[in-house]
Amino acid sequence: MSRERIQAYLWPESDASRARHALEQLLYATRRDLGADAVESSAMELHLNPDLVRADVWAFDDAIRDEDWEPAVGLYRGPLLSGQHLADSAELERWTDGERVHREQDYLRALGALARAASQRGDASDAVRWHRLQAAADPLSVPIVLDLMRALEASGDRLAAVQQARVYQQLVLATLEVEPDPVVQSLASTIAARTDTTLNGAADAAYPALFDPSGLRSVADSPVTSVATPTRRTGSHGGVWSFGGVLVALGGLAVLVAVRSQSLDSGSAASAAGPGQMLAPNAERPARGAITRPADPEARALYLRGRTLWDKRTKDPLNEAVVLFRQATERDPGYAAAWAGLAQSYAMLGYFGFAPADAMFPKARAAALRAIALDSTPGEAYAALGQALAWQHAWPDAEVAYQRAVKLEPQDATAHQWYALLLAYLGRAREAAMHTGQASQLDPLSVQVNNMHGMMLYYAGDTTGALRQYERTVDAEPDSAWVRQNPWVLTNFSRVAAAAGRKALAVRLAERALEVVPSHPRPMFDLAYAYVAAGEPNTARAMFARADTAHPHYAVYRALLHGILGEPDEAFAWFDRLREWPLPSLVSLNCEPRLAALRADPRFKRVRRRLNLPPD
Repeated sequence: MSRERIQAYLWPESDASRARHALEQLLYATRRDLGADAVESSAMELHLNPDLVRADVWAFDDAIRDEDWEPAVGLYRGPLLSGQHLADSAELERWTDGERVHREQDYLRALGALARAASQRGDASDAVRWHRLQAAADPLSVPIVLDLMRALEASGDRLAAVQQARVYQQLVLATLEVEPDPVVQSLASTIAARTDTTLNGAADAAYPALFDPSGLRSVADSPVTSVATPTRRTGSHGGVWSFGGVLVALGGLAVLVAVRSQSLDSGSAASAAGPGQMLAPNAERPARGAITRPADPEARALYLRGRTLWDKRTKDPLNEAVVLFRQATERDPGYAAAWAGLAQSYAMLGYFGFAPADAMFPKARAAALRAIALDSTPGEAYAALGQALAWQHAWPDAEVAYQRAVKLEPQDATAHQWYALLLAYLGRAREAAMHTGQASQLDPLSVQVNNMHGMMLYYAGDTTGALRQYERTVDAEPDSAWVRQNPWVLTNFSRVAAAAGRKALAVRLAERALEVVPSHPRPMFDLAYAYVAAGEPNTARAMFARADTAHPHYAVYRALLHGILGEPDEAFAWFDRLREWPLPSLVSLNCEPRLAALRADPRFKRVRRRLNLPPD
């Protein structure tokens, strides 16, 4: 870690001189107690010497990276630094929270892999054991409790499966003070009513995407809403609610949302469909931006102000947009468009690294699901959900979400633009360029849409076309102040200009981008790229040395810089240090021509596995 970052974490209230002195004292004490070589230091960074200092966290990370799941699970002893308070530092707390969440997610991933392996070899009791550990670590997770219930039934213990649903419901009511997810009750009712059948019976027919992941693709091409009035029936297990509702068909994130009967008009298309039936494919849907019920006028005004700020897609306007969208939802909790706007704002804050991704994307997912529950017809919420799923590296499910967004809103430029991003993450640059081309035609005024089209043309191999696209977007725009507020347009134009051999223009554009986001590693990488393309690698290194080493995206762009410099050993060493892969970096990782040699390296297969990417 850099010295500056350590000083900022441990002595946030001290000036630079006092913090440096305190760090030197700490280093002296550490070396006195553990040995002179315990800490390796340079002018910029400090490292613990792994030959002298052993940490179970390192062993856990190594096991996760090597997909050695059972030793990883054995090493995990609970949340990282649980109950420890090291300093009165908000920055340190955020860092610790992020590291803790990453380890918890890795632990859950390891348990899930072990449970799947046990199920595949027919060892139901072992699968139950691993799923129980998952549930103990994340007791409020709907996918985890469903997996545990199915494993318990497969092991022959149906009573325990139903009881698990009761435990989940009581915990949600006591902890969150909200109604439990009805999907859990639905599965419990199915298991309770079943005699000698298995989970490919009535529940599968009613909810194929929930119980059969292979049904995702067909569900993606069918309507997604069915509506029924909640009814109560009584059986040997007491009162059980049977729900119709909105099925969000996204694999492990499948959610059944109860729809209150009083919100339905008896003459609506949904009611006419009848309980448990799907809307007809040609059922009329509201137009984009339509409000299916009157919105509170003040909430509507807040929403429109939030949309104006969201379109700027820079840090402060996005933060302000979050505030306005949240105020709109507080004013009118049933306002689906405001929830969708909130989801998109959280997604953009996490995407650009303006706020911790592990805090923003779960919020984006939750707000998107709330929007879809309120109104499943507009596509904006599905687009935001796609971003959150992409951050989780759930690529097939993310593509389903984006396909749904594009199908519902074929005239929505942002849906096409964000779907193109997903295709670029997967290295499908030509498909991405097709979607950004459509987006550019749909919204020729959007600087961000036209920016994205320029980059996808470049990644698809059309550098000349990309250069023309940026000249139209930036050079031909009379309102230069408007362009200068968008650093990502400038930094991407810089990359294309450098690839076209126009070094002076590339450097000037990258420096202008850094005026908007000083020291951000992404434009610093593009500035360095300009010098690499011009045959000046030493200058490139000197330029990137100005990047903020404390930024969460620093490590990945440092790795990419080594990649374009032709230093694969250094690149993979930095990849191994990554805890989080920022989404924008995946576009360069999988599409940048200068990284082709890195992608051809056998070690890159390990990177693809870590990212859950399909085979190249």
